[in-house]
Amino acid sequence: MKKALWAFLCAAIFLSEALADKVSDAKEQTSNNLIIKNAQNALASGNYEKAFSGYYDAAVHDNNALAQFSLGLFYRNGWGRETNPVVACQWFEKAAQKGIPTAQHLVGVCFEQGTHHPEDPIAAANWFQKAAQAGHIHSYCHLANLLMTGTGFPKDPAKALELCRPAAQQGSIPAQIWMGKFYLQGDSAIRDKQEAYRWFAAAAQKQAPEAFYYLGLILQSDLPARHAPKEIRQLFEQAAALKYVPAYFQAGKHFFHAEPDPETNQLSAEHLAKAYLWLSATIQRSEDMEEITAAKMILEQILVVMPQTWLAELDQKVAQHLQEN
Repeated sequence: MKKALWAFLCAAIFLSEALADKVSDAKEQTSNNLIIKNAQNALASGNYEKAFSGYYDAAVHDNNALAQFSLGLFYRNGWGRETNPVVACQWFEKAAQKGIPTAQHLVGVCFEQGTHHPEDPIAAANWFQKAAQAGHIHSYCHLANLLMTGTGFPKDPAKALELCRPAAQQGSIPAQIWMGKFYLQGDSAIRDKQEAYRWFAAAAQKQAPEAFYYLGLILQSDLPARHAPKEIRQLFEQAAALKYVPAYFQAGKHFFHAEPDPETNQLSAEHLAKAYLWLSATIQRSEDMEEITAAKMILEQILVVMPQTWLAELDQKVAQHLQEN
């Protein structure tokens, strides 16, 4: 009887200790979840410092993968701090190792570009493969790009298209952009401008800024044959309005070179103003020095004929566009 009672007491003590551990773990998990939730709410409201502090605490002390990934985004996007691609990639790699698919994709890009380690296409390919298999399907297209360009692997354009096409057919906008680029700029054996146009058009239907830009480039290359300058201007302006920076110069340049008003034989007021807007945006946002130089030269010509009274309003519009999220 005593032995049975002793065994019962031992079992009760063991169970109570196990239950206490579970309660403690549950409390800790609840606390961690609350930290993440508060950080997410702070980020949504634009309180970057509070959000960063919460994510950092969860990333460092709790080794939380979502928090580590979020810190990578802070440094990648410059949320409340200077952008730092190296630190962003370091955080992405920590999150990737814990199975976050988007982090796996982004750390693949980091290895591809040699951001936080020397360029390593093999490591990049491994991460792209993991991300794709975890559901980040357009990672297959980044893997395909390595094959298309022969970076770290023998060139295989046919295999590249085979890898990327299913994601594009499923409606992935990044995959459709990649397919357009492959057919437009890839190996000469597979170049097909009509196929490129088809894939860019599919992405443009979903308001992808880059797609409008490439459609403009394709039509521009065919200009002598079939296409009206107005259509090209509209495509570049759509991309620029959606803040695709490479489209700023193209939009401004095409508005400056638009057909003159038949009554005055001068550039219309609308086209003059739009040329000024997009060329000013080019100077403030482009990283292409040749574009910036060309934009400044065209602006000098615009300022000769444009009324000075327009400047304040137009400059305000440029600033508003560049500040909008």
